[in-house]
Amino acid sequence: MKTFLSIFFASSLAAQADPPNVVFLFLDDMRWDAAGFTGNSVITTPNMDTLAEQGTVFESAYTTTAICMVSRASVFMGQHMQRHGITGFNQNLSASKWANSYPDRLDDAGYYMGFIGKHGLGNNFTGLYSTYDFNKGYNSQGSYFNQTIDGESANGRHISKFMGDLAVEFIGDAVDPAKNSTSAPFCLQVSWKAPHVQDGASDPFQNDPAYDSLYVADTIPHAKTDTLAQFEGNLSIFQSGEGTSRWISRFGTEQKFQDNVKKHHRLIHGVDVQIGRILAALEDPNNDGHTSDSVADNTIIILSSDHGFFLGERHQAGKWYIQEESIRLPMVVMDPRLPATQKGKRVSQMVLNIDIPATILDYAGAAIPSVMQGRSLKSIVDGSPPSDWRTAFFHDHPQAGGGGVYRNEGVRTESFSYTRYPNNGNVKQLYDVTVDPYQRTNLASDLRYASKLSELDALTTQLKTEAQ
Repeated sequence: MKTFLSIFFASSLAAQADPPNVVFLFLDDMRWDAAGFTGNSVITTPNMDTLAEQGTVFESAYTTTAICMVSRASVFMGQHMQRHGITGFNQNLSASKWANSYPDRLDDAGYYMGFIGKHGLGNNFTGLYSTYDFNKGYNSQGSYFNQTIDGESANGRHISKFMGDLAVEFIGDAVDPAKNSTSAPFCLQVSWKAPHVQDGASDPFQNDPAYDSLYVADTIPHAKTDTLAQFEGNLSIFQSGEGTSRWISRFGTEQKFQDNVKKHHRLIHGVDVQIGRILAALEDPNNDGHTSDSVADNTIIILSSDHGFFLGERHQAGKWYIQEESIRLPMVVMDPRLPATQKGKRVSQMVLNIDIPATILDYAGAAIPSVMQGRSLKSIVDGSPPSDWRTAFFHDHPQAGGGGVYRNEGVRTESFSYTRYPNNGNVKQLYDVTVDPYQRTNLASDLRYASKLSELDALTTQLKTEAQ
C-alpha cells in the first residue's frame, strides 16, 4: 500500500540516477553443490551458470536455520529465528515486525513490488499488509501439479512453469504505465517450490515430464559419507530419527537413490529453464521482439536457497542440522552495471541468508533497519569487502516437524563446526573442517579437543544471546 511515507521515499528515489530493479530467485532445499557453477558434473543449469559468470559467487554461503518457514522469515526480516520468533508452520509475522522487513521498506520507498510462490508462513501471509502490487503467494508447501495461485489454476502446468509464467507477467506489468503508473523501479521475489519433495507422495520428487529424458544415461555418484560406516558413526539419536526413515523411503536402495536424485536434478533444471525465461523477459518486457524497453542492464539478480538437503549422506534425508549438505547454500549476486573486470568473481567471505534483505535495501538506496542482523553484500560484490567481516555464525533449529527432528544449536567458524542438542542429553558434535571437510569424524569426545569444545560451547551461548 503506497502511503504518504511511500510518496516521500518515492520522490527521494526519483532524485537518484535510475535506482535498480531487483529480482530475487529463491529455491527450496537447493543445496550448494546442486548446480553446474558449483561443480556438479551431472546437473545442467546453464542459466544459473550464466548468472554466476556475470555476477559474484559466494562460495561460503549458509543459512542460520535449516528449515523452510524459519529461513523464509529470516530472509524477509534479515534476522535470526531468536529475534523474528517464527519457530513453526502457520505462524505470521506481526505488522510491527513486518514494518522492518525488506519488502515493506521497499514498498515505502516507492518500489513496484511482486511476490510469487511459497512464502512458508501462515495463510495468505503475503496479502496481509498490502505490501505487494502483484501478490501471487500460495499457502503451505504447494503441489507440483494442479496448484492454484490467486484463483488461477495451473491447468496441468508444472508449478515451476506456472511460476515462470507469472514472473514473465509481472515483468510485463512492471514496465506497463497502466499497471506501474509512476514507472517505479520494481522488486520481484520468486520463491520456487523446487526441488522440495512433495510431502506424503509415493513419488516425492515430481519433475516436469518434459525433462524425463535428462540424466537417464548417467550414474549418480554417491557421496563419500553415504556409507553404512558413516551411518553407524552417527549419534544414536539419528539412527532412529526422521532423517533415517526418510532416507529409507527415498534413497534406501540403489534404484531409489538413482531415480530420486535424477528427479531432484530435473526439478532444479526445470527452475533453470524458467530463470532463462525471466532473463529473456528482462531483455524484452512487453514481448514484442524488440529490446528498446529492456530493463536487464539495470536489474540486480540474486540467486539463493532457503537451506540445503541431504541426498543420502550418513544415510540421512532432510535438513535441520549443521552439516554442510544441510546449511550450505548456492549464492550469486549479479549487478549488470559493474565493469567486466568485476564480473565472474568467486569470493570466500562467510555470508548468510539473513544478509539478503540488507543487500537488497542497500542496492535500492533504502535505509537498512537497525533491527536487521544481516549485512549488505554490496561492498563485497563491488570489490571492497569490509575488513571486519564475520568469521563465525550461530545456527539453531527449533525441533519443528516431529519428535524425530532434534532441536540443535551451535556455531560454524572458518575452521570448526560445533553442535549441541539440548533436549537429548546435550550430546555434541565437533568437526575440524580444515582437515575433515566431509565431517566424518566427531571430535567431541576427543580429549585433545576439550579446550576447543569448551571454547565453541561458550561462543554458541554468546552468539545465541546476540541473536535475540
